[in-house]
Amino acid sequence: MRYQQDLQVKLRQRYRKIATATFSCASYEVRLTVEWIENQPALRAILADAALVEPDIDTDAFLQSFDHMRGALTWPSRTEEGRVALVWQLMKHHAAADATGNGQNLTMKYGRGTGFGERGMDAMWQTFPEQVIRPLIDFLDEQIGDQGSVLYILERYVHTVEWFDRSVLHDAFVANKSNGEEVYNLSLQRYLFQEGNYVTHAKARSASGEPDLIGELDSDDPLICEGKIFDGRGKSYIARGFHQVIKYAHDYKKNIAYLVVFNMTEKLLQFPADEPARAWPPFVELAGVRVYFVGIRAFPGLTASKAGKATTVTITRDDLTNPDLAVGDGETAV
Repeated sequence: MRYQQDLQVKLRQRYRKIATATFSCASYEVRLTVEWIENQPALRAILADAALVEPDIDTDAFLQSFDHMRGALTWPSRTEEGRVALVWQLMKHHAAADATGNGQNLTMKYGRGTGFGERGMDAMWQTFPEQVIRPLIDFLDEQIGDQGSVLYILERYVHTVEWFDRSVLHDAFVANKSNGEEVYNLSLQRYLFQEGNYVTHAKARSASGEPDLIGELDSDDPLICEGKIFDGRGKSYIARGFHQVIKYAHDYKKNIAYLVVFNMTEKLLQFPADEPARAWPPFVELAGVRVYFVGIRAFPGLTASKAGKATTVTITRDDLTNPDLAVGDGETAV
């Protein structure tokens, strides 16, 4: 929990700097906060999830509305997540303006938009953070406190398996190959409960079959998660898991799903991504569902100094959407 507590403290400190900034420094503080948030995987994950709740909000119209708002702040969003997505886009817009030397123009625009244009430059800014930016900070703080970022938990699980549990799990897998995938799914299920308090249900039934893990079925926010082994069955088996989680997400009316791939080979896996490669983990959106790919090097193998030249298996979007193409491994040496 120390990581989450530290993140909450730093998030509040960032907001305090924005809220107490003078007019001349306001856009600079917003830019520093945006850059800091973008470097926090847990916060990026929370914001990415929030953006999917109301994907059709007209962000440009909201930004332009500050030209004539004059204190009558109105939100075009229907949900808290939608409002957070709007604020995040506004902050990024403000940060980009500061980077080009135009930040103070937006500071004045936003300050006037919240109704304090006649009280001096500094006073013009002071109410804007409270009315506009604080809802985003409060939302992030609450989500961190509730361990709302599944991606943060999964990122820690990847490290736990690769650094500590890889050999033990592999030995159990070899001893029970006929049901080996369950060894890893049980490990994942236990970790989700211990670290995130997700009470998952193995082989829960839905209209599309039986997903490996679904959490919090009796809540308003079920977790859709599928674990798949990458071994001799190749990329087509991963494509199968991809389509399964999309079907399960539709069954449970979710727009986020997680495909955890346990790589049982010495090859490196490269997944497709709908966003630049810097984002972790990569994801693909299809049929209204964003599927995150969480790859885990589960094969003990040789040490890096003895492994020789690495071989990469690249899984493309076509491999996932046209499973008939995902027959070979598509290996390339790197």
